[in-house]
Amino acid sequence: MANVYWIKGRSENLHKNAVSKIDALLSLKELARLVKPDESLAIKINLSELGYTHYLPPVIIGSLFSKTRAMGAKSLVTDSCSLFKGSKFDGYSWMDSALLLGFSNGDTFHNQLMQSAGYTNEEGRFRSGDGEYLAGVEIGSLLTDTGNLIVVSHVTADPLLGLAGAIKNLGLGFLTRSGQLKINGCLEISVDDQTCDHCGVCMPFCPTGAISGKPGQVSFDLRICNRCLGCYVSCPNGAIGIQPEGISEYQKCVVDAAHTVKKHLTGQAFFINFLTSVTPQSDDYPFSDIPFIPDLGIIASEDPVAVDWATYQMIVRSPGIPGSIAQDLDVLQKGQDKIRAITGQTPVEMLDYAEKMHLGSKDFEFLSGK
Repeated sequence: MANVYWIKGRSENLHKNAVSKIDALLSLKELARLVKPDESLAIKINLSELGYTHYLPPVIIGSLFSKTRAMGAKSLVTDSCSLFKGSKFDGYSWMDSALLLGFSNGDTFHNQLMQSAGYTNEEGRFRSGDGEYLAGVEIGSLLTDTGNLIVVSHVTADPLLGLAGAIKNLGLGFLTRSGQLKINGCLEISVDDQTCDHCGVCMPFCPTGAISGKPGQVSFDLRICNRCLGCYVSCPNGAIGIQPEGISEYQKCVVDAAHTVKKHLTGQAFFINFLTSVTPQSDDYPFSDIPFIPDLGIIASEDPVAVDWATYQMIVRSPGIPGSIAQDLDVLQKGQDKIRAITGQTPVEMLDYAEKMHLGSKDFEFLSGK
């Protein structure tokens, strides 16, 4: 049974500010033993798209980076590029976006900001897996070039997984573009002609030419769609849909990918979920609504299933924020499933399958992390 630690969100005084919370995390025995002098340590983040404003502030990641470096580890910060033509489509745009979001590479991170699958998002190779849905997947080379791993996730709702947390970050964040496309292969995109007003907002996000034309005369050719979801996250009218039949398989493919990533990690992993600014949109979106629950702090564990299950339970048990989507959907009360109401999904099936795959367990001991 894994330990799951909760560090409360409030900062009543100087000794409980954001930086001190990093100290509290590093004092946890499961994390402290991963920070080894002169050994590599990858800190996996989920860099947001430009326009998404509720991402984890650079001071959080910068503090974790600098403190682990001070402890002697050869720390680096990594993330993956996106499938659609957003602000992190390749290494060049990813680095530009990181700088615009306040991640100062030279001054703060000592030029140790790196893409997990390289500048092209294809630097990696196929790795075998044991999943029921994926026999393996293409993983970026950085995973096997480093030792221990800290997965830092900004928790949000997610339209396909229900919850964006540790398993999503682990399962999707180290894949090459080919690997990501393999995960998305079970999804089917649909276009509602009655809702689409041909505004053309989605066109720049499409990397394949499946959306073409000009504003007022937009056409869709789903035969060449690669299911990157760029149109889905950018459409202002909700005209792009995903057929529900593929979502369950998608969830399990993400778990299989996470299992494969963890299997081929050369060291050990620790997972930190930040339940701060929990929005209806994940960091993959180019915009963000206001949070729908109060800041609940940090959940941390060496078990990715336990940390996501505890995270989901805390969100359900939390009150919603008046004026947010929680009020729109009438789920302001404690105990109401805000994740299901917002996304139509829950992470339950995904976590049950992850448990079956021995990625972790939903049984855990809940402890205070100070």
